[in-house]
Amino acid sequence: MLRLAVLSSILFLSTAVQAVTPSAQVRSVPPSGVVQSSKYRSEEVAFTNSAAHVTLAGTLTIPLGPGPFPAVVLLSDMGAQDRDGTARSYRPLLMLADYLSQQGIAVLRFDDRGVGKSEGDNAATTTAERVKDAQAAVAFLRARPDMVPTRIGLIGHGEGGNVGLVAASQAEAPSFVITLAATGQLGREMLATQQATQHLAAATDTSQTLGKRRLLAAQETKKQVEKMRAEGANSAQIETALAQQQLREKIEAQKLLSKALKRQQAMLEIIRQTADDGQAQAIVTNMLRQDDSTLDPGQARTAAIRMTTPWYRSYLNFDPQQGLAKVTCPVLLLHGTDDVEVALSNMAQLEKGLKANRHVTMQRLEEVNHGFQAPEATWPVFNSLPQPVFSPVALATIRDWIRQL
Repeated sequence: MLRLAVLSSILFLSTAVQAVTPSAQVRSVPPSGVVQSSKYRSEEVAFTNSAAHVTLAGTLTIPLGPGPFPAVVLLSDMGAQDRDGTARSYRPLLMLADYLSQQGIAVLRFDDRGVGKSEGDNAATTTAERVKDAQAAVAFLRARPDMVPTRIGLIGHGEGGNVGLVAASQAEAPSFVITLAATGQLGREMLATQQATQHLAAATDTSQTLGKRRLLAAQETKKQVEKMRAEGANSAQIETALAQQQLREKIEAQKLLSKALKRQQAMLEIIRQTADDGQAQAIVTNMLRQDDSTLDPGQARTAAIRMTTPWYRSYLNFDPQQGLAKVTCPVLLLHGTDDVEVALSNMAQLEKGLKANRHVTMQRLEEVNHGFQAPEATWPVFNSLPQPVFSPVALATIRDWIRQL
C-alpha cells in the first residue's frame, strides 16, 4: 500500500506561493536562550491588571534612538506559556520580539498568569480574563512617553490571536491586531477537531513534522513508481494507479477522522453537561483509556483533570465570531499552509466575521506550521542538532504591514 501522507494531514493540506523578503533575516536562539542586540535595549517590567488584582511580569525591548516608537504586545497560545513561548528549544515570542525591536518596533512579552514571575492561577484563567490582561498591557505601554500611544497593537498566536480580536471589539481597543493561526471555530469544535487529528496522527505516524511526513511519502511514492516500471507499466498506468491510491487514502482518512471526531465531540459534551468535576473526570478517564489501551490510569486521570479546569470549561463555549463585527481597527490574519493543529479554513471564517471591517488583510504562508516555524531544511545547526526558527516570511510580512499603518 502506498503511504502518501499521514491520514489526518491529508484533509488540511493546501499550497500557496509566497516570496521571502531578502532583508527579513531571523536570528536563531542559542541553547542558552539569551539573545543580545546592539539595536535595542531590554527592560524587565511589571504591570497590573487592577480588576483581577494580579501583577504580570515581562520583558520590554525598546529600539535605540530618541523615539517615541510604535509598539506591540505579544499574546501566547493556549496553555501555560512563559514570555518567550518556550517549547523545548523553540522560543517563537523571543525571536519575534528580537526581530521587530531591531526593526524599530518596541515589543512587550510577558509570562502568562501563574507562569514565571507573573501572579495568578493559569488553569483558572479564562479567555475573557486573558483579554483583560492584554488590555492592561496595552494601557501600560500607552502610559509610557517613549511609545506612540496611537500605534500600539496586539500580536497573538493561536488563542492569543483570538484574545487580541476580542480586545479590539471592546473599549480602549488596540491600534491594530495581528493573528497567527487564530481559530474561527467555536471552542469545542476546534478542540474536538484538534484532538481527533492528533489522535490519528499519533496512531498512524510518529514523525514530528509535516515536512518529514512529506519526505517519507515522496520516498515511498518513488519506490512504488520504480516497482511498477520494472513490472512493465507505462506512464499513464502509473499515473492512474497513483491517483486511485491517493483517492482511496483520502476517503479512508475522512472516515477515520469522522469517527474520531464524533468520539471527541461526545467526550467534550459530557464535560459540558457534567458540572461536577469529579464525576466528569471519572467518565473522561474511562473514555481516554478505552481509546488508548497504552495509557495508564495516572496519565488518563491527569488528562481528565486538565479537561475540567475553569479555562477548559470556559473555552468549550468560547465563540470567536462574537464581537468581530465591532472590530474597526486594522487586522492582519496570518496562517500557515502546514498547520495541522488549526486548519487553514479558520482564517476564512475570521475574515467572514470581519467583513464589515475595511482594513482586514489575510495571507497564507507556504510551508509554515502552527508554531510559525520556517521549513526544517532552513534551520541552523547547534551541536549537530537543527534548531527551529521563526519563519522569515512571517517576520517580513508583520514588519511591512505595521510600517504601512
